[in-house]
Amino acid sequence: MDGGIKKWFMLQVWRMQQVAQIITLLLLALNLALQLYGFMTWRKGLFESPYTAIPTIVLALGLLIWAFAIFWDLRMKMWREQVTVTMEKNPYAKEKMTSKEIAYHYVLNLPLLEMVARTDPKMKARADALKVWIKTAIEKDPAMGRDLEELMKEMGLDKSDVLKP
Repeated sequence: MDGGIKKWFMLQVWRMQQVAQIITLLLLALNLALQLYGFMTWRKGLFESPYTAIPTIVLALGLLIWAFAIFWDLRMKMWREQVTVTMEKNPYAKEKMTSKEIAYHYVLNLPLLEMVARTDPKMKARADALKVWIKTAIEKDPAMGRDLEELMKEMGLDKSDVLKP
C-alpha cells in the first residue's frame, strides 16, 4: 500500500465522491418526481399511471439539469475559477512536481539549460538546482519514481538518466 493508510483512505473518499454526484442527482430527480406526481390532480394519458408518469418526470428533470449543466459549462465557465482556487489552496501545488513535469523538465528544459550553462555560470547554477529538485521529488515519493519510469518508457527514454548527477 504505497502512501500508507492516509492515501488509501483518501482514495476511498475520492471513489465515493465520484459516484455520489451521480447518485445524488438521480435521488434528487426521483424525489422531485414523486412529489410532483403527488401534486398532479389532472392525471390523464401518460401521467395516469405512476409507472409511466414518474419515469417521465425524472427524464424531464434530468434533461433540465443537463441543460443547466451545459449552460454552466459553456456560458458561465465556472470550472476555470474552480481550478484557479484549487491550485491556490493546494499546499503541494507549489513545490511538488508531477511525473509529467519532471519528464518535461528532464527532456526539454534541462538539456537547454546545460547547453547554455557551458558559457553562463548562472545557468549552470539553475541547471544544478533543477537537477536537485527533480532528484528530491523522486526520492520523496516512491510512487513518483514508478510513474516517471512508465512515462519515460512510453517516450522511449531511460529513467535512470534522470537521477545521474
